[in-house]
Amino acid sequence: MARSVHPSPYARRLVIGAIATLGVTAAHHVYGGVRYATPWRIHGAVFALAVAAVLLALFAAYRRAAGPPGRRAGWALAILAVLVPVLATGVFEGFYNHLIKDLLFVVGLPHGAWLRLFPPSAYVLPDDAWFELTGIAQVIPAAVTAVAAVRLLSELRGRGEHDRRPPHADRIAASTQLPARTLEALSGDAVEIPDLARLVHLQFRRFAGCPVCGLHLRSIVLRHGELVGAGIREVVVFHSTSAELRAHAAGLPFAVIADPDKQLYRAFGVASAPRALLDPRAWSAIARAVLRSAVAIVRGRERGPAANPHGGRLGLPADFLIDHDGRVVACKYGAHVYDQWSVDEILALAARSRGQPRPPGGYDRGGLSGPAGAGSSAGSSGGVVAVGGATAVPSGKLR
Repeated sequence: MARSVHPSPYARRLVIGAIATLGVTAAHHVYGGVRYATPWRIHGAVFALAVAAVLLALFAAYRRAAGPPGRRAGWALAILAVLVPVLATGVFEGFYNHLIKDLLFVVGLPHGAWLRLFPPSAYVLPDDAWFELTGIAQVIPAAVTAVAAVRLLSELRGRGEHDRRPPHADRIAASTQLPARTLEALSGDAVEIPDLARLVHLQFRRFAGCPVCGLHLRSIVLRHGELVGAGIREVVVFHSTSAELRAHAAGLPFAVIADPDKQLYRAFGVASAPRALLDPRAWSAIARAVLRSAVAIVRGRERGPAANPHGGRLGLPADFLIDHDGRVVACKYGAHVYDQWSVDEILALAARSRGQPRPPGGYDRGGLSGPAGAGSSAGSSGGVVAVGGATAVPSGKLR
């Protein structure tokens, strides 16, 4: 029997953010339809208002229904909010159609290249401040909606606010003793892990040509000399084929490993998930990465990634610092696509591993490593994990 139930606060925030997003886009499209004599923009405003009405109806059903019907209404509410207010309106319409378009125009992208990215049949030059500002403004309530949608979906899946992720038995913890592996770099050189003379910073990235990966690896390249001087060897893994990687990563000054079958990803418990791109904490980095990559591609300095990259687009990053004896000094599983160690963190972790004796229970947190003892878990999200007690990982080679 239907009954009134107390709605999740995330559902309320989602509806407020979604209605605000759709309201802004409706006003924006009506203005654009009149300003540029394009009736199809007014049709977009009508569609936005229709979606708003459906969202309100789903929210009412979610509030009033108990048990599975209420959960189904909640799922439908969150999914529709992600598809239309977040992705279609916030990401595509607000972020790409206006923010990226305006930024590329301001930085002086050649007119021909600008027209290829934004054809006149659907886009206009940034010649009306109100039209462009209301277009960009769609991003703000869409970000609020995205955060609320992720948390509501987590709640609907039966996970509480403080335990939104299931345990990951396949993840590796700090203090894990790894078996020896021999990998083959793009250059053909053998890469031994562990390295008897150096620490190894093993990092897992996404696909060849990934703009966000490129943004991060630029920071590694710029300070590679510091890492080498600190006795750290960089080894970077992509889930792309060797042929794809050679077009994008052949000039990098460190070892690059092709793992198209994701053997290493499985061995180290590195996963993929939609939150890689949907987590709003990643959006500023995604914006910077896409803008930098677009300019470099247009100027002929880089090649664009494949339209359908090998292994997908939803990979999450991971970092492992491995001692000369194969022990994992520290590790981090990223919570989103741009959640990884900075160069400063890598150097600090390396200095700590060499400059301080290991306490019996693990490493102190200090902002760089996880809590000691049994309370730590390899399933921790977005942080360095350090625990006592080694665990075995199956040995293997990737040649």
